[in-house]
Amino acid sequence: KEEKIKEVRTTVASLRLDAVASSGFSVSRTKLVSAINAGLLQVNWQPAKGASQEVKEGDVISMRGRGRIKVEAITG
Repeated sequence: KEEKIKEVRTTVASLRLDAVASSGFSVSRTKLVSAINAGLLQVNWQPAKGASQEVKEGDVISMRGRGRIKVEAITG
C-alpha cells in the first residue's frame, strides 16, 4: 500500500504533543486531548503519555483513523 505523504509547515507555541498534533492532523486541541485520553495517539509507536508530553525532532506521531505525522525539523 502506497503511503500518502503531505508536508505541513506550521508554527506552534510549544512542542507539546497536543499543540503539534492538533496542527498536524487539523484537529482542535480539545478533540485531540480527548483522543489522547482515549488511547488513540502514539508517539514513536508507544502510547502517548499525555497532552503535555514534549515532542522532538524525528518523532513520529500516529493517530488512529488519521494517519501519521513526523516532526522533521524544529527551527526558531
